[in-house]
Amino acid sequence: MNYAPVRGRCSQCGDPIDGDLCESCRSQQNGIFAIAHRRLPRNGLFYIVTLIKSRLFLGLLIFAIVPILLTDFHLNIVDGMMIYFSLFWFFVFQPLMAAQIQMPFGSLLVDMGAYVFTGSVGALFALAVESFWTAHGANRLLDSRYFFLSAPGYILFVGLTEEFAKQIFVLVVLGINRAKHTVWNPLVYMMIGISSGLGFSAIENILYVQHGISFDDLHRGIGLGAMTALSRALYTPFLHAIWAGILAYALGVVAKRGYRDWALALGALILAATLHGVYDASLKSHGGLSILDVALSYLVFLGVLLNHRRGQERSDAA
Repeated sequence: MNYAPVRGRCSQCGDPIDGDLCESCRSQQNGIFAIAHRRLPRNGLFYIVTLIKSRLFLGLLIFAIVPILLTDFHLNIVDGMMIYFSLFWFFVFQPLMAAQIQMPFGSLLVDMGAYVFTGSVGALFALAVESFWTAHGANRLLDSRYFFLSAPGYILFVGLTEEFAKQIFVLVVLGINRAKHTVWNPLVYMMIGISSGLGFSAIENILYVQHGISFDDLHRGIGLGAMTALSRALYTPFLHAIWAGILAYALGVVAKRGYRDWALALGALILAATLHGVYDASLKSHGGLSILDVALSYLVFLGVLLNHRRGQERSDAA
């Protein structure tokens, strides 16, 4: 049963809500599992066509056939699997974001653009800047066995560099929307940032795995270097995505406020770079701290993601 759009009641299920749809119904309409909640055609042919066009079919089918395609076309399996792992996280974040807001038309293409751009231009920018820092003595801090020395080095030379590199595409979109006088919800920018972070992680992990394989060849090892690099490929896309998402959300807030409050974006950059740098520095000998950093990073991300609902509730109470 569909209800008329009335303030305070979901137009689909009738539950109390400030807006048109409640969170559950919005997720059902926009997420990857949307087809499971929609009325399906009775005609057999139309039914099959509807299934083929659905995100649930196309999205999961891609995950099922990519490894086969890599083998059949004799493509670089290592590079392909790094991209594969990063795209897995995209299908984790996309339904989460779709449950919060109605994404604007064409936003998926923008997300794909962010993934490709940052995976190429953004990653090359970060590599060039980090090479510059390394050539000018940054390794003195980065290679230190003392955490209180290596952590500031990773924050300054790695965290700030990579977190800025992941926002280049977001800043381009921000500039285009400003010229067009278009205002987007900050959560839309957050999803762009997430996609950007995933693209960055794909290229970074390709380099890590190739380095691990070279390490094994050089030391005639048993695959320890490659396995370590592959394990990174499973979780680092998540981290790059949430750090980039936090900063992209702050940029979205700046845009929504008329491109003022840039101090908020600067603070978010410092926060993301600090979480990033502390995580990198703690991997060497402080495993417990790295786990704590991951937990804190995700808590901040989730808090930012759901914060807009607190604002809506305060408006309702007023």
